[in-house]
Amino acid sequence: MPDTQALREAIAKLEVTPSLSLTPFAVEAADFAGGSVRLLFEPRPDFANRFGVTQGGLAMAMMDVALSIAAYAGTGAFTPTVEIKASFLAPLPIGPIQADARVLRAGRTLVFLEGALSTPGEAPAITATATTIRRAG
Repeated sequence: MPDTQALREAIAKLEVTPSLSLTPFAVEAADFAGGSVRLLFEPRPDFANRFGVTQGGLAMAMMDVALSIAAYAGTGAFTPTVEIKASFLAPLPIGPIQADARVLRAGRTLVFLEGALSTPGEAPAITATATTIRRAG
């Protein structure tokens, strides 16, 4: 898939910030025309909450990464998140996590997205919608 490799190359050029280093991921698939991505995360054991599943705030960090990468896939620009809303449908076990995210609509200023986190092959445990903003310059 040429888009997948192009996305991997674009991400490889980014500075790895301390917050991004907490949520390392691999790009499994990308479709620039459709503005969609599939990422794979491997949360660390210390991401577990008292119930032994992925803590909600850390799951939201992974979701934000996936939605941001989808915004890039759909627009060619990294855009900061201005709003995100999530529904926690089921516990998200510690282990491989699949993130699927896509652009719903990209306007001149705002980009609307949706995404889901799940154990690979399972129904979504967390779904979210988000808005990012395109900045001038």
